[in-house]
Amino acid sequence: MLTDRNRILLAFALNIAAGLSTCIGGLVILNRKLVSITNPSRLGIALGVSAGVMIFISLAEIFEESIEHFRQVFHDNSTNECDEKCRGHSKTLATICFMFGALIIFVIDFIIHRIAPEVEHELTDLQQATDQFELENALGQTTSKTNIPQINRQILEDKQTRRSLNRTGILTALAIAIHNLPEGIATYIGALKNTRLGVMLAVSIALHNIPEGIAVAAPVYFATKSKLKAFLWTFVSALAEPLGGIICWAIVRDGLNPTLNGIMFGLVVGMMVTISFKELIPTAYRFCPYKNRVTYSVLTGMCLMALSLILFDYAGV
Repeated sequence: MLTDRNRILLAFALNIAAGLSTCIGGLVILNRKLVSITNPSRLGIALGVSAGVMIFISLAEIFEESIEHFRQVFHDNSTNECDEKCRGHSKTLATICFMFGALIIFVIDFIIHRIAPEVEHELTDLQQATDQFELENALGQTTSKTNIPQINRQILEDKQTRRSLNRTGILTALAIAIHNLPEGIATYIGALKNTRLGVMLAVSIALHNIPEGIAVAAPVYFATKSKLKAFLWTFVSALAEPLGGIICWAIVRDGLNPTLNGIMFGLVVGMMVTISFKELIPTAYRFCPYKNRVTYSVLTGMCLMALSLILFDYAGV
């Protein structure tokens, strides 16, 4: 059994690992052979899988954790049982916390769009950046320019396009950093209570942090031609994940209070599900022109998470 201190250390370790997965996506700029990873359709599928994973674990595991903690608050102390009123109160409070968690994400999005409305164009610019990456790769491997349209060669030298891409990359980094704060809280809370839950959350968050890292690094790289700058902005967006864990640690410490745990788990479910339905799935559809593939990828993510939970149970974790 893990001590409270070890659980806190494990929670932070998972937090850091999930956050740094954003940098893995940023590493695509270091090798031209990795350019196929930035294919929009593949990014869309990856985001779909991540959304399926997050939705399933949130509703199948974390929401039940919230209800269970509230049951500990309302159960009959004399018999240690949870009657009808106890179960009703527990589900009511868990649902209210769920709705507040969803509201938090809407407020965060409102703040982002008020500060940086240009971030709406990030996907269009990322597609343009991907096209430029492929074009530059072709220019470096062929001596004949007759196969490359003149208009695309001009794009590579367009200063306005580069400024736009640089702004897009930075704004995307800031937007992702703000979104990563509640995800950092989710990973910390999950790992603090249940090692299996913390690992599953870290994996699900890492899955969509990788394409997010690409979305940050690619525009900055094509705008500045600096791999260092592109990676640094990716790293900045990754730091928000452990920062969310630190904020959560400052609030809940060891998380032994059932009421506080119930509230935090309920908020986490609302945030994770809302991020999936509001951000990940719509973004996956915008990236991937084959809509059925997004649907299949979401269902695949759910099945993978269900299988993982079953295997964890058989393993006694």
